Amino acid sequence: MKQAIILLSLCGSLLPALAHADEVGDMTEKLLKNAPLKCLDEALTISNNHWRRVLPDLVLDGARESEKLGQAWAPGNENYRQAHDLLEMAFQDDELSNGPLLDAGLQPLLHTMVSSWTPAQRVEFQAFLQQKGGRLYWDTMMDGALCEAMIELSAKPPHALPPGADQNRLNALATGITIRKATMELEFKLLPKDQAAKVDKVGEELNKSVKQAFGKVSQAFVPRAKQVFEAAAPELKKIVAAYKP
Repeated sequence: MKQAIILLSLCGSLLPALAHADEVGDMTEKLLKNAPLKCLDEALTISNNHWRRVLPDLVLDGARESEKLGQAWAPGNENYRQAHDLLEMAFQDDELSNGPLLDAGLQPLLHTMVSSWTPAQRVEFQAFLQQKGGRLYWDTMMDGALCEAMIELSAKPPHALPPGADQNRLNALATGITIRKATMELEFKLLPKDQAAKVDKVGEELNKSVKQAFGKVSQAFVPRAKQVFEAAAPELKKIVAAYKP
């Protein structure tokens, strides 16, 4: 009887958390359905794939700096190639067991954002996004500014997205954002005063939650990547020790 009471008590304590999880899941699905955010979705996919490809290079950039290996420590150098292959295989082995290292797609981003909202914010934000001003802000911020930021990030050296189909697609998305900006600015000016005021107030809070969620999701892979690197470190040190510029 005592064990049954303890079990019932435990189940009772879990119910609020499960209810919250269900509500977060439902709200996330509604956002994905009602505001598809196609530009951001595509930019995130391209960007994630790109950064996963260059992840060994990013690690080896750190080795170049910490070990003062010089600019010759780069692709084309045999020791660098060996180190790159070692890390890439280590990352692949980890992904076979634990899934993708970089999973900062649209669904995880929105889910993380919604889960951070207080009950009052969930009510306020949902009501806001049903108004024209809220939808405009959402489209401008998420499918405009954040998508544009992902495109710019992918173009940053020293590991910019190389020329090809993905780069061409991001260029097309960037052109679409530029065109949309002009029309959205006009639509914002035509909003009723009460909705324009809400855009300023509620939009700022919503924007803060988006940035926090993006930071959290985009850094989720770091502990795993660090663990993989530490496991590969002994072999990596041997390759670095054999390196002669």
